[in-house]
Amino acid sequence: MSELDATDVTILELLMEDARRSYREIAEDVGLSPPTVSNRVDRLRDLGIVQGFTVEVDRTAFSGEDECLVVVETSFEETEAVFSRLRDADDVEHVFRTAESTVVAKVVSSPSAVHGLLGDALNDDQVTDYHIESVLASAWQPQLGADELDVECSICGKRITGDGETVEVDSDDTYHVCCSACAEKIAEQYESLEEGLGE
Repeated sequence: MSELDATDVTILELLMEDARRSYREIAEDVGLSPPTVSNRVDRLRDLGIVQGFTVEVDRTAFSGEDECLVVVETSFEETEAVFSRLRDADDVEHVFRTAESTVVAKVVSSPSAVHGLLGDALNDDQVTDYHIESVLASAWQPQLGADELDVECSICGKRITGDGETVEVDSDDTYHVCCSACAEKIAEQYESLEEGLGE
């Protein structure tokens, strides 16, 4: 499991609220410099936690097309092939593969074109059964699940519960630790570093 501290979690929450938010804005909210925020986001990308920044477009608002769910039942052996072919098909926005050899695709297209899409993308021998459902409303709300994250103290490694303690040092860095004893250690380490640089 990747180690995230409370600042990482806050950065993720801010980006999930608005991925267009500038590093300067995020830096003000978390008490870091913009380059430090940039480094943290790069690290989160390297760890695979942040996988990209996208624009969500509602094609139904301007195309006159409808959203529908295509539920395809297939054999275990064909599940990956069906998933891949639907993922690569035009008008398919999301695809999900389940453990029960079912593939569900969210398609934005005219209802009559969906049957053609399936015929073009899939072979008859790949499909056990399928049905198409019109979508009346949808919502996509990615969640961080912060209640379940184990944020570790950067000093002692214990889990930070509640808000923990926040320590700001003169370099404009902010540290989140589990308790006042660890907060004192951060301050002592910083003072020792400052004294070493002053000599």
